[in-house]
Parts: sequence; C-alpha cells; structure tokens
Amino acid sequence: MPAKSRRVPLRLVCALTLVVAVPVLAWAQGPPARERAEWMALANGGFVLPAGQRAIDVIREMNALLASPDPALRDEVAYSAAERWILRDRALSPDELRAVMAMWTASLAGGLGESGTDGVFRRSFSALCLSVVAAADLSAPFLDADETRAFLDRMLDYFARERDTRGFDSTRGWMHSVAHTSDVLKFLARNPKLGAGTDTRLLGAVGAKLEATDHVFQWGENDRMALALHSAVRRADADGAALEAWSAQWAEAHRVLWAAGPHVDARRFAVVENAKQVMRSLHAALSMEASPTPAGESARKVLLAALAKMR
Repeated sequence: MPAKSRRVPLRLVCALTLVVAVPVLAWAQGPPARERAEWMALANGGFVLPAGQRAIDVIREMNALLASPDPALRDEVAYSAAERWILRDRALSPDELRAVMAMWTASLAGGLGESGTDGVFRRSFSALCLSVVAAADLSAPFLDADETRAFLDRMLDYFARERDTRGFDSTRGWMHSVAHTSDVLKFLARNPKLGAGTDTRLLGAVGAKLEATDHVFQWGENDRMALALHSAVRRADADGAALEAWSAQWAEAHRVLWAAGPHVDARRFAVVENAKQVMRSLHAALSMEASPTPAGESARKVLLAALAKMR
C-alpha cells in the first residue's frame, strides 16, 4: 500500500475516470464472459472464488451485470458478491477498493437525467455497491479525509441529479435509486472523517429530493432516507437549529396544504406526505436507540413537536 502522502485524492481519481471514460466504459459495459448459469452457481455456492481467481477481477467482470434487466444477476450475484468479498471476507486491498470505487462512481453518470429507461439499473446498483465501500471504510478505514469528503460530494451530486425514482417492477425487480443512494449517505454520515455541516447537507439533500418528487413513495424510500438522516442528526457536531428549521418548514407546508380544506394540490400532497413519512421514520429510529446521543435525543424532541402540528 502506498504511503498516505502519495495517495491519489478521490477528486483526481474521478477526474481521471472522466478523461478515460471511453475505454473504462468499454470494458465495464461489455458482455460478461460467463453464462447466467455460471453466475448463479457462484452465488448459490456461497461466492467461493474459483482457484486462481481474485475477487477484484471477478467484481470487474460482474460490473456488466449491474445493468442487466435480470434482477437476480443484479442483486443476487453482482451486489451480493461485492458485499461478501468487500465487507465480510475483506478480500480487496485499499488500492483495489479505490479501483472499484472509481468504476462504480463512473457508472453513476451514464444516462443521468433520464427517466423510464433501463439505464437506471446500472446507476442505482452502482450506488448500492458504493454503499458497501462506504460501510467498509467505517469498519476498516482506508480513505483519507479529502477522499471521504469527495465521496460525499459525489453522492450528493448524484442524488440531486437522478430523475428516475421508480422503486420496483414485478418483472424487472428493484430500481430503487432513492433508497440505494440513501444507503451510501447513511454510512457516509457516520464517518468521523467528515466534519461539522454533514447533517445540514443531508437535510438539504433530502428536502430537495422531496420537493422534486411528484408521487408518494411506496417502496420504502422514505424509511431509507430517514435512516440516512438518522446517522446525521445524532452526530456530536449536528446543528440542532438546522433540524428545527427543516422540521418547521414541513409543518408549515402541511398547514398551507390543508388551508383550503379538501381542495388540495395533488403534487403538494405528495411532497408533504413524503416529508411527513420521513419525519415519522426518523423519529421512530431515534426513539428505538438503546444508547441515544444527546444530539439524537434533542432531534427526537424536535421531530415530535413538528409532527404534532402535522396531524
């Protein structure tokens, strides 16, 4: 492993990824060499690596599966392999983790801004794989502070720009970009290498996503956003006044929504209903803590007071 002073910052990694985007995407999107049956056999066998093969090489080969319309290949094979080899087996070195991180980060850009296309599979499941990287850095830190901040910047940028918010399809399985990105943010918000202001950035990001959505989430997205906020508002450096202002904003939006009686604006109903569900889930998560933090307990009281105005 190179000395810390010689590590390439994540911002530079991302910039280099953009410079070499054509060749990177060429191998990342190429057809996998193995047949479906071989991939499923690997999963069903507990992801035991064939003799002479490295986890990093198989993860790279599996990258094409993240774009597959086949939910088993995306979820049961590609994501599950990443979770097994990165988190449980710790089979990747720090430099290899940086390599897959750059690969998945580059995949967030493909078709970004589109909605209703199959491109969401690659973006969303790349985000889900990045949640494994964020979790790995908590259990065995390998990113420096600059890299961690750049990681958060990139995920917040993707969260803001992703327009395909579909959750689940009975044939093609999960899309779930909102939930998967929230999972990355949940782990990043726990990272001590991030400083004060992390909670206010996540509050702003979730608020913007709620305002940009014209339907009530029905596939657990509000719970997953709440868990991301849960990691943020219980931090010792959390800004209680920011949460109070954020919650008061939604309580006022609720009052305005119902001020005209039954003649509500359907789009505003969806926005306010999603916000209320996020706040309820966040309050529940804070209430169920076995060892609440002072910041978390203060946040719980703020949310309860705001929710009392939204009945």
